[in-house]
Amino acid sequence: MAAQDPLAILFGSAARVKLLRFFLFNPSKDFHFDDISRRAKLVRRTARTELTQLEKASVIKQKTIYIDHPDKDKDKKLKAVGYTLNKDFQELQALQTFLFETAPIDGKNLMKHLRTAGTLDFVGISGVFVRDFEQRLDVIVAMKKFSQSKIEKAIRALEAEVGIEIRFAAMSSEDLMYRVGMYDKLTRDFFDYSHQVLIDKTGIKEEALHVR
Repeated sequence: MAAQDPLAILFGSAARVKLLRFFLFNPSKDFHFDDISRRAKLVRRTARTELTQLEKASVIKQKTIYIDHPDKDKDKKLKAVGYTLNKDFQELQALQTFLFETAPIDGKNLMKHLRTAGTLDFVGISGVFVRDFEQRLDVIVAMKKFSQSKIEKAIRALEAEVGIEIRFAAMSSEDLMYRVGMYDKLTRDFFDYSHQVLIDKTGIKEEALHVR
């Protein structure tokens, strides 16, 4: 019986594509099953089924990892089965390129998620959103009525959709203005390199240009 083409296995469901992006865009990390299920926002049965198929296609592989003890004992680690990207997969580079180019990683999709957090005064994107992977920040968000938990919830929902960890900074609009005025490293690293401003109700971008 002829071996099944691995690419015929890969794109069988939206959950599978989500997991593919999860591993392809975190190529050097190992994950426990519970982390994968939680971060990809998949029910355990679906996650288990799709992981089995990806392993069958040789895109991922199992390895022994050590996780924190459930009793929070920092001196104890438990041995567990982990999953990681198989870097020897023949079509790896082509698959990474294809899945990144087709991922909904853009300002429009980001804004759809962030608007669930409330009224936004400033949203800027850099890093992964502008294909600059050396930057340490992907999103800056500022709001008058600032809620870290709501913004984080919105970002995590987008991460689960696209399978990429998004590095973000969220703060009050007043704090962002202060940071820009003080030539803060985080804001300088954002404004001095490739970036896009999606919303600016406070003139922060002009202020940033002024203090350069």
